[in-house]
Amino acid sequence: MKLEDEFRTSAGGIKIIGSAAEKNMYSHDIGDVPHIMTQTFFQTQPDFVVQPQSIDEIQKVLAFAHEKKIPVIPRGAASWGFGGVIPTQGGIVVDLSPLRKILVLDKAHKTVTVEAGARWSDIDILAKKDDLCLMTYPSSKFSTVAGWIATGGYGINSYRYGHIAKQIQSMTVVTPAGEVKKLTPADREFDFFVSGEGQFGIIAEVTLKLRELPKNSYAHIFYFATDKDAFDFIAQAAGQKTAANVIRFIDENHLRETNEIMHANVFKEKAGVLVEFSNTAEEQQFLDLIRQFGTYEQSPAYAASYLWNERLFGMKAKRLGPTLLASEVVLPIADAAAFIEKAKTLGRYYGTEICIDSYILDQSRALIMTTFLCDSRKLKYMIHMPLVSMLTQAAVSMGAKPYGLGIWNAAFVNHLFSSEQQAEIRAYKAKTDPNGIMNPGKHLRVGSKFMNIPALLFHPMVFGLSMRLLILLSPIIGPIATMLFGKDKKLDSLDLELSTHACAKCGNCMAVCPAYLVLKNEAVSGKGKIELAKKLIAGQPVTAEEAANAYMCMHCRACEEICQTNLDLMTLWDALERRLEANFARPDEKIKEFLKTIDASKEYWDMVERNS
Repeated sequence: MKLEDEFRTSAGGIKIIGSAAEKNMYSHDIGDVPHIMTQTFFQTQPDFVVQPQSIDEIQKVLAFAHEKKIPVIPRGAASWGFGGVIPTQGGIVVDLSPLRKILVLDKAHKTVTVEAGARWSDIDILAKKDDLCLMTYPSSKFSTVAGWIATGGYGINSYRYGHIAKQIQSMTVVTPAGEVKKLTPADREFDFFVSGEGQFGIIAEVTLKLRELPKNSYAHIFYFATDKDAFDFIAQAAGQKTAANVIRFIDENHLRETNEIMHANVFKEKAGVLVEFSNTAEEQQFLDLIRQFGTYEQSPAYAASYLWNERLFGMKAKRLGPTLLASEVVLPIADAAAFIEKAKTLGRYYGTEICIDSYILDQSRALIMTTFLCDSRKLKYMIHMPLVSMLTQAAVSMGAKPYGLGIWNAAFVNHLFSSEQQAEIRAYKAKTDPNGIMNPGKHLRVGSKFMNIPALLFHPMVFGLSMRLLILLSPIIGPIATMLFGKDKKLDSLDLELSTHACAKCGNCMAVCPAYLVLKNEAVSGKGKIELAKKLIAGQPVTAEEAANAYMCMHCRACEEICQTNLDLMTLWDALERRLEANFARPDEKIKEFLKTIDASKEYWDMVERNS
């Protein structure tokens, strides 16, 4: 009996996704990794996918996997690009994205209890109706709560409110053996699940602390001649424990790209520091403070407000690419400017413009995101991909820590955890997951096909030596690669094919798509239809079932309005349907049935009410 059939027999009515086309949606995250690379190393296609609707159903999934000793990969919106949700040995992907209810909002105690797949945006919309809001939240506000807790935790407002762990009142988790535990920050096990990357079980529910909703927002951008000048200013301001919610560094390249996207010269192409406050008293206190440091050039108020309001669309530059690669590290503020100079020098060797976006975490540390545009369709992409790891290597050699491991950062594990911490993690893993079923083949140790021989490339010693050698040889390799392959030019406009590649795969569209909400099928979302369009363009076979999914759409424009890269999705959907109609009859009966299902759905009308 097939594994899927065995599970169906034992687990009752849990929704199972087993078709090859649908399973392929769960074989990758937002990263553009060539198939030849992932297929050489890993078995990325899951055996099947499940969508549990309750803690009881999560228990059944894990109990089955524990008994059969098969891998389990927890998955949210898959908006993290370091391979944390990519299967390495097949197994069962547990899709928690549809498990998105907001269970309780306690106005009196300023808390909210949500399911694992709840979106940060949904919490904020509902909380604001009671004059409450989130403390710390990710720049991808349409990601899932459990997903960000498991893989990140630093983001917007971290300077003021700290890591997301400080706002978690409690978590309900399910262990690999199917045991349900409610953990609080006082429990030692709590720390293993925060930023644990799904290694120790599944986060099923979370209770978060909220704060009172600020009446206004006051943002400022200060310009500096150099990156060093900007970070000297940041060090002084952070050292005085200013009451800002956010201190953010944006380099001249980032601001230049913002101007290009806007087709306007709104921002000066200088190093910038954005500071945001919740009230005029704190704003004035900061302005009085920095007068002691000197006189600084500021942007107009409307420019600062625009950049602050665009904080949730950090991948918008991808439309100039159409591919965006990124490295993320936590680095001492004192070393930030020196690292940025080194990163930009590496980029110049390869004919690439490096952009820097950094959120200041506290008085001494900064989360630095190093990004650059390229094109995954071109051969030079195989040169650009190692550049990401070279940038991370350059940072960790200056005292940085990688912002998570997944697969692609696993070689930097010794820079994230001490040997004592690794021993503690392994001991807890052995205790809670003796069969090693939870998200295997990543995190502390990469595993691969062919008796783990390819995985030796990710051994910290081998990988570190390789990256240091590539950095050393970059003044030679980079110019030769640029001479052979040329420089990638930024895009002025997007045709049908380029639009599919410019998709950020961020999952924003899934969070607002009525069809996905009701059908719980990624294939009907904007993200899924982009994948279908790619298949058509590449001349790959498409089934009638896949074609029908594209028509399960209300053309409500919600996906287009929330799109990170501002794609003209309505035009794209029309073009997609025309191409499909050339090979398949329009499924009118299925469309009618879909519209009836939407109209009868309580979840749909709850979404309408929540967003009204």
